[in-house]
Amino acid sequence: MIHAIAAITMLAQQCAPEIATEAVVPLVVTESGGDDLAININKGPRVRAASIADGAALVRRYMAAGYTVDVGLAQVNSANLARLGVTVEQAFDPCTNLRLASSILRAGYGLAIQHYTGLDAISATYSLYNTGTLTRGFHNGYVGRVWSAASGMGTIQTPPPIPGSASASAPTATPASAKQGIAEASWVVGQIDSSAVQVFK
Repeated sequence: MIHAIAAITMLAQQCAPEIATEAVVPLVVTESGGDDLAININKGPRVRAASIADGAALVRRYMAAGYTVDVGLAQVNSANLARLGVTVEQAFDPCTNLRLASSILRAGYGLAIQHYTGLDAISATYSLYNTGTLTRGFHNGYVGRVWSAASGMGTIQTPPPIPGSASASAPTATPASAKQGIAEASWVVGQIDSSAVQVFK
């Protein structure tokens, strides 16, 4: 089923309340376009599932062949499923999928704030979610696509500059020792001021 943005927003509020919907909805739109049966076989063929049972069989087949597979609304990578304590079938459930994405994003943000501040930390979190690194998602265009989705939805007026890109004014990595109190950061739930774009604090 392909969910509209309003439905994704409601699911995010219900299933991943510890993350601002303004942070997770653009990610879901970028990852799956709202398709809860979306499957991406990394470095593999394109496939489409007709049902959860069909999707689970496809995911297991490609995992057994040595691939990692991104599953569901937020395209949670199969390498995370056992660690997060869910089955492949459960990962296709929209609510479970968003809960898993929330857990991965919160862990990623905890790492990102050790190296970046402000919006750059959010961008690094998105990069980590997509690539497993804090910076590769800047270079492959993923972070820009998430921010563009947020801009297109009206969450922000203009996508922020991407660290390391020509439009960024200066390198923004900040030593962890220079950031007092940021280690206690938490995710914010609710509407944000689109002129300030405070999704995480």
